[in-house]
Amino acid sequence: MKTRILFFSLLFIPLFLGATTLKLTLRNPNTVAVDNAPVVLKLDNYKKISAAKRSSLAVFVDGKQISSQLDDLNNDGVADELVFLQNFKAAEIHTVLLKTICTQKRIAFPAEVYADLIAKEKDGTHKFVKEASSTKNDMYNALHHHGVAFESVLMAYRIYFDNKSTIDIYGKKKPQLEIAATGWYPTDEQLAAGYGDDILLVSGWVGVGTVKGWNGQKATHIDKFDKRTQRIVSVGNLRAVVESEVQGWQYEGKKIDMTVRYIIYARHRDAVCEIRASEDIKNLATGVQQIGGGQLLSSNELVGSWGNYFPQPDSVKYGKETAGLGVYVPVKYKGKQVQSGVDNLILMPYKKGEILRFYLTAAALKEENILFTASDKFFGYLAKWKDELKDIEVKQKIGFINK
Repeated sequence: MKTRILFFSLLFIPLFLGATTLKLTLRNPNTVAVDNAPVVLKLDNYKKISAAKRSSLAVFVDGKQISSQLDDLNNDGVADELVFLQNFKAAEIHTVLLKTICTQKRIAFPAEVYADLIAKEKDGTHKFVKEASSTKNDMYNALHHHGVAFESVLMAYRIYFDNKSTIDIYGKKKPQLEIAATGWYPTDEQLAAGYGDDILLVSGWVGVGTVKGWNGQKATHIDKFDKRTQRIVSVGNLRAVVESEVQGWQYEGKKIDMTVRYIIYARHRDAVCEIRASEDIKNLATGVQQIGGGQLLSSNELVGSWGNYFPQPDSVKYGKETAGLGVYVPVKYKGKQVQSGVDNLILMPYKKGEILRFYLTAAALKEENILFTASDKFFGYLAKWKDELKDIEVKQKIGFINK
């Protein structure tokens, strides 16, 4: 599965009959087909659609309403982005309509993603929360599955709420949402029924796509800070957006506020990572860990790992699992690949004010009908995935026609 943001041109048509219609011409700029490509519209760009009308927007293709999602990413009570997915042949052009419709006509499409953040209460119960914070490194055991988790039907990830901030993976046998049912820790009955489970022992390593510091020799934890927060920004039918934020991180001789946002789209195994920080940073580290001494793929843009190892200390109940990990950092960020023990890393400089965006993906050999059955096939997938992500652009042509 690929994460894509496509070229699109827009023709705005206000219909003075109580409704507003936006005609979108979407073009796949790639020479290959792209399935389930996310099309993301920033609604602030369309002044003719008032804030009050945004909640009534729906997307139509060939006269039929398709699944879409409105997100309020800045938490001001007004939707600021709309996303939907489309399949394209190479260089194919589509036309879709974005319409304001009454609430009763909006179809409730099924959820294809999920996220949760679960606090442990003193009485032993669990409480679902949207956000959790602490000024200490004391949240790992205060949260069920140790931090925020998010998933599509293909892959699930969690972010440890501790100094490591590591991203761990949950591999699935069947394409289905599972975390709400298993809580990351499936029962024996669920395992027998074909549910997935945690397939990677991350220890103090980089996992896949974790953002860390660098001391010149190895990746470092974020262990000196004023406050740390995890939150669920949005979860709907097509994407889940979660964040790990640190305030007052003592790194490179200064205090830094940094927010690391992860986005997973429906029908995708990969996720997008977006970094925002209050200061310039000479080196941030991300990458993948080597799995059980397995094979590695290394370059300044793309690192990968394929291997087989025990995912749990209990090696009797839980046998070895085979998994693949990948991280792609676009060349414009001037990454540099380094190897540090088990960690296969890319170092990235960050410039204040930018959004540094990279991508991560994972696969489990246990998946039904998996195409990646060996390291060469998985690394071939990573190379194709990287090439398809490399030239993402957005172009707009906006004209207004009154009817």
